[in-house]
Amino acid sequence: MLSGDVHAMTICRFVFLWLFAAAATHPAAAIDLTIGRSTEQHSMDPHFVLLGNNTSTAENIFDRLVFIDPDLKMHPALATSWRVLDPLTWEIKLRAGVRFHDGATMTAEDVAFSIMRPRTIKNSPASMGTWLVGVKSVEISAPLTLLVRTETPMPLLMDNIGPIFVVPAKTGPDAGNEEFNSGAKTIGTGPYRFSSRVPGDRVELLANPDYWGGKPIYDRVILKFISNDAARIAALLSGSVDVTERISPSDIPTLEARSDVTLFSTQSTRMIYLAIDSVRDVSP
Repeated sequence: MLSGDVHAMTICRFVFLWLFAAAATHPAAAIDLTIGRSTEQHSMDPHFVLLGNNTSTAENIFDRLVFIDPDLKMHPALATSWRVLDPLTWEIKLRAGVRFHDGATMTAEDVAFSIMRPRTIKNSPASMGTWLVGVKSVEISAPLTLLVRTETPMPLLMDNIGPIFVVPAKTGPDAGNEEFNSGAKTIGTGPYRFSSRVPGDRVELLANPDYWGGKPIYDRVILKFISNDAARIAALLSGSVDVTERISPSDIPTLEARSDVTLFSTQSTRMIYLAIDSVRDVSP
């Protein structure tokens, strides 16, 4: 069983990518932050599609049962603890006092609904429902306790269902992309709440003053979508955006030479391609 609390989240997790540059002169305590993003999300519905550009937007508005840190270690988030009761049953304890952006208190009903909702999403190009393979049911055994029953033993259950974003149960089974994109159903428990969206251009988020994980640094965050690599770099250097992502390798030497830009990189666990060495009779 794992238990404990997450330290107060003082920064938001905006970029689900590997390389980005930030203007070094940008003050750490600035009220606003503008992020140059290469790819817009398909939908504001956090369950619609399992792709990085959607997650990068959703994870600031919606929370999950667990938080995975940069070292891939799992920490409690909306779930405070979990344990195996028998080979086919897991018990999950939920955090008390969490509120949605509309002021409603998060309940076990909300989480149970959210866990199973990805199976109901229609026309998803990459369904999040794959995380639910083997999950038989989610039952409520106490006000803040869930029992997840599986068809076969699933030692990695929390790796599968833990990253599913939580939405209110009152979202309903029929809510679609239009209702989320308009903001009507874009209600989470995350550090930032939906403010506005201009398709093909930007999403604006406002700090959630009641966030259970601690007060966010920025009062307003703008996700600015700029698909052209050169245009994103130009926006950064001109000050139109404070942070940008997906830096082309050819631009790295130029950016590293500048004193007004800080370049960050990290290793990724993503495997792009793996092939068996079948060309040679003897592989070195």
